[in-house]
Amino acid sequence: MPVYKYRCQECEEVFEELFLSFKEAEQKEVVCPNCESVEIKRVFDKVSIATPSITNSGDLADDPEEYKEMHYYEKKKDWNKAADAAKGVSDFARKKFLQKAQQEE
Repeated sequence: MPVYKYRCQECEEVFEELFLSFKEAEQKEVVCPNCESVEIKRVFDKVSIATPSITNSGDLADDPEEYKEMHYYEKKKDWNKAADAAKGVSDFARKKFLQKAQQEE
């Protein structure tokens, strides 16, 4: 699932948007969460991909270096450590991991 960064042309807010597929990312109109403007531009940074739990550790070798630790703890379902590893990598993933940790408490 791709996660893209956007910048609002109205209020300059930078935000991330998660899509269920690349096709959805091409078709869905994105709205600024701050001012609800549709005047946004995609920030061409590296693309973040949110993936389901990895089934074997060999898959980690294909991850970009900054995602390996995050996905390792995601695989182990250690949501707090996954959230810590997501700091500076993906705010969206960090929030999701923290939500999962709270749900399991």
